[in-house]
Formats: sequence, structure tokens, C-alpha cells
Amino acid sequence: MNAKRSSRLFLAVALSISGVGCVEPGESMQSSPSEPVREASQAVVTQGIRDKVIVGYQGWFTAYGDGSPVERWSHWSAGVYRSNEGVPAPGHQTFELYPDISEYAAGSLFQTGYAPLGNGAPAKLFSSYPADVVNKHFQWMQQYGLDGAALQRFLTTDGVFMAHRDSVATKVRAAAEATGRLFYVMYDVSGLNEATFVQMVKDDWTSKIIGQLRLTSSSRYAVQDGKPVVAIWGLGFTDRPGTAAQASELIEWFRAQGTYVIGGVPTNWRDSREDSKPGFIEVYKKFDMISPWTVGRYATDADVDSYKNNYLIPDRDYCATYGKAYQPVLFPGFAWSNWNGGTKNQIPRRGGALLWKQAVNIRSAGIPSAYIAMFDEYDEGTAIAKAAEDSSMAPTNQYFLTLSSDGSYISSDFYLRLAGKVTRMIAGLDALTPSVPIPYTNGPVWFRSGAEETDAALTWSNTIDSTGGGLQGVTGYGGTGSVGFGVVAGEQAHSGSRALRISGRDTLTTGGSFAYFKAYDVHIPVQSTTQLSFWTYPQNSLSQHVTVELVMTDGSTLRDSGATDVNGISMHPGASRGTVNAWTQTKSRIGQWLAGKTIDRILITYDYGPLTGDFRGYVDDIEVAN
Repeated sequence: MNAKRSSRLFLAVALSISGVGCVEPGESMQSSPSEPVREASQAVVTQGIRDKVIVGYQGWFTAYGDGSPVERWSHWSAGVYRSNEGVPAPGHQTFELYPDISEYAAGSLFQTGYAPLGNGAPAKLFSSYPADVVNKHFQWMQQYGLDGAALQRFLTTDGVFMAHRDSVATKVRAAAEATGRLFYVMYDVSGLNEATFVQMVKDDWTSKIIGQLRLTSSSRYAVQDGKPVVAIWGLGFTDRPGTAAQASELIEWFRAQGTYVIGGVPTNWRDSREDSKPGFIEVYKKFDMISPWTVGRYATDADVDSYKNNYLIPDRDYCATYGKAYQPVLFPGFAWSNWNGGTKNQIPRRGGALLWKQAVNIRSAGIPSAYIAMFDEYDEGTAIAKAAEDSSMAPTNQYFLTLSSDGSYISSDFYLRLAGKVTRMIAGLDALTPSVPIPYTNGPVWFRSGAEETDAALTWSNTIDSTGGGLQGVTGYGGTGSVGFGVVAGEQAHSGSRALRISGRDTLTTGGSFAYFKAYDVHIPVQSTTQLSFWTYPQNSLSQHVTVELVMTDGSTLRDSGATDVNGISMHPGASRGTVNAWTQTKSRIGQWLAGKTIDRILITYDYGPLTGDFRGYVDDIEVAN
């Protein structure tokens, strides 16, 4: 892999090109009014960074109309200053993973040029500028037990850009103080001029961070060994500015200011090869803590174990030898097809298995700290913040990665929950367990799929469930071959372009004909309030017996439970359902009949007795929820 940490200086570069160079009269760098951050149940995080799991925090998304000095769309798309031109729209976006926008205040969401989401809601995006957005992010950190954030600090001579970054930094401070999270500044030297970047960073730390913004005076600013923490990312990378002498000067200057300095360094920092400039090993030794970049460096469990043996453990031992702390980087997955080309879902998250495997290796190596990349990096698909669960929460006319793209239905907060467990395991508060220790969802939605490419995928295709119903008296459509079941595109779909289809011929006039196909492997606890819903499209009267079936872990079934839909129609496939050549929704409060049981698998079925002939029925947008 060649995926490096993106400089993501689109905004700074674009603003500089447009000639915007200062804050306009009347523009303010002060935070806008916002509802205060409410205290949650997580305790205030203690000081010290060597035993913490930190998330990288960008806070860089803007939208035209958000009130920020930038006055344009950025990071969602390449916008135009003081204009809605460049609004995110099909084919014009610079991000991969669509966020879950359901919890943001209406005033913090801005209309895009996309078609509505799959659930019919307007396709909007948040801006990082409003204080309530930053507050919401830090509330999530608190709610899910994350220790704190490294606030990314990009520098430019553009006053508008810096006014925006300063405002976000002020809001981060307030949110960290209200939620008891730690935070510290992390300079990213990407895109800076080699001749001036050292002095630029020094001046910013002195005049802005210490002076104007007074970030280090916050009770929540991270301190280690009595020193405020600062991180510098990019020194020594082959595609970042700085000679060994310049890098040494900057690190030594920070240490002279009484700071604890973390180095975000290349993967191959120890032997100064590949992504590391030669002759930098003595530079790296000047850092107090070493944090090698790993995003895009591995994908499979075997890759992660190879990294552990060849990098993680040798890095740990090298740091111990030279008295340096070590902060490994871990990431949930990676993709950037929407803005930089490449494969969709390039490094799959594998339902959290990739992130968890990295955490297991860190814990097993006895390393007490880590850095998760990133909290809100929707651009490269590495965000752990709440994201679209499936196609129902993303625009219908543009591909976006969703959390269910790996094939299982996954809730929007899954990676926040998992990051909280990572934090606890690395801290030694939870036992080391080799497999992801949490469910994909805690409800209220337990399962949902519309058969789109970013939805939960079929576990089985064209596979008869011999114990859940079996096959009798049904052949292929037209009388040749076998009855078929699977995902089809471009035929009939209630939403999106895909649906599930059963097609075949009923050949028996007596004894009943049926075909029960396994579809989704699930584990859903049924409560009294649990409801099943789905849409069907029958092409003839026989197709009105194509429906959804549920098999419980105890072997019992929905069809034999006596359950009915909300209109009193039996949920047995023998009951006629829907209108021919039209989509009809079925809803059943299955908890009334199945409460206390656990759904083991979801089936798509045909079952009817009296008539014979061809049938073709479609099923779409299946959901099980409380």
C-alpha cells in the first residue's frame, strides 16, 4: 500500500490561489453561541499521555453558510470562496464515508446537491465550525470512554484559513473541558515551505497556541511529566519538508520551551528507508514519544501480525533502549475512491476485525498507549465517528462507503463503541480477547438491508434451507432448471437499484409446493416491541406467496407462530400478500409472538398449495427493529 497520511491542504492551497489573504472586516474568530456540553457518565480522564489512547481530530469540514471565516465548502468538496459553487454533488466530492447526520442540530447541517438519502431525508452535511458540532463529537468521546484527542494543526499564511482553525481550536478546548477529555495540538507540516516552516511553527506556538488562544492553560490540555504535550507530524517523511538539521532545530526548540514532544514519524523510521529520509535516526531520538504512521500499511490479519513482528515489537524495544515512549497508530479501514481514485472499500474494516486485531497486538506486546487514526476523517474513510449505516443513510445518486459495506448490518456508533473497548483493553481494564467483543448493533435497529452494494449482503445465495423449510414441487422459471434466488439489479427495486428475487415454477396441484432459501445469518434477540417490516413486489398471483421467513435458534419459525401483520393477515407464506405489479409494505409486530426468542436466520420463501405455474417475486428493504 502507498496510502500515506493526506496533507489535505485543499483549503489552504485553494484559498491562497484565490488571493484571499486576511480576515475580512467584521469577521470574528470567536466561537459562536452554542448549547453547553452536557456532562455524561464517563469520569474525567487523568493527566498523562503515556498510558492513554488518543484519537486524531481534524475538525476541518466547512459549508457555505456556516458562519465561518472560510465561507465555502471544504473537505466535503472543493468549494469556491463566498459562494455555494462547488457544493458537494454527484461526481464532485472529496470524501468517501458518508456521516450519520441524524444527531446534529438543524442549524449545523447544510444542503448538498445530492438526491435525498435512501430513507427519503434531505442529503445534508455538517460543518465543523458550529460549537455544537465540536461539542457533539466530544460528548461522543466521553460517552464511549475515549481518553482524548490530538487536534490537527495545519499552518498557512492565509488569514481566513487560520481564523477558522483558531476558532475550532477554541471550541475544542471548551468541549474538552466540559467533557473531561484530554487534548493537545498536533502540527502537520504537510505542504509547508521548507525555507520557512520551522519559524512558522515556532511563531504559531508562541503567539497563537500559548498567547492568543491560551490552549495550554486549559485544565484539559494534556500534560506529561509536568510538561504540556505537543506533537509534530511529518518530519522525516520523504514527501514532507525539512532537513535533518531543521527538524532537530524545531524539536530542540520545543523541548527548550518545556514541552513534551511526540513525533509522528514514518513507518520505517528506525532504519531510515522507504518512506523515511536517510540520516534522520538521530533526529527521531530527540522526540520524547515516537508514533509511527501505519494507515494503509496492512489489510489482513496476517499483514497485521507481520507488522507486529517486523515493526511493532522492534519499535517498542528500540524506544525502551533509548528511553522513549511509544505510541503505535491503529486505523479501522481505508478508502478514497471518491476523491483520489482507487478501489471502493480498498482496505475493508471487516466488521471491526482490522481495528481489533491491531489493538490485540498492541496489548499483547505490553504497550500501554495508542493513537487511533482518525476520529472524523470521512475523507479517507478512516473515521470512527458515527457514519452512515447503509444505503438508507446515504444519497441515492452517488456511491459512498457505509459501515455495512463489509457485508453485515452495523450500527452508526459501532466504531465508537469498539474504540472504547480498545481503550479499555490497552489500559488493562478489560481482558485481552482475540475476537471483536461487542455486537454490531445494540438496537433499536437490529437488521436492515435493501440489497444495495453498501448494505448487509446475503450470507447465502441460491441455497435451500433444508431444516428451515426445504424444497418441494418447484422448478426453474419456465419449467427448466432449478428455482433461483439472489440479488438482481435493474429489474424491480423499492429503493435503489437492487432487490432480492425468487423465480420458479410451481408444479404440484396437491401436497403443496415450497422453496425456502437461506438469506441472512443473524443473531437478533426478539423483545416485546420488536417489529419486522419489508416490501414485496409480486408479478402475478402466485408471486404473492413470496415473502420473508424467520427461523429461531430453537428451530421454531415465524410461519408457525401464529403471527399476523398489522392488518391481521397471517405471516405464513400461504397467505396472499401485496398487490400484483406494485410494491407493498408488510409490517408485523413479531414480538407479540416471538418475544424471548432469538432470530437465527432470515429466509426468503415461496410456499403455496392449490395452483401451479410460473412465479417471480421481489423483496426489498427488510428491517428488524424495536
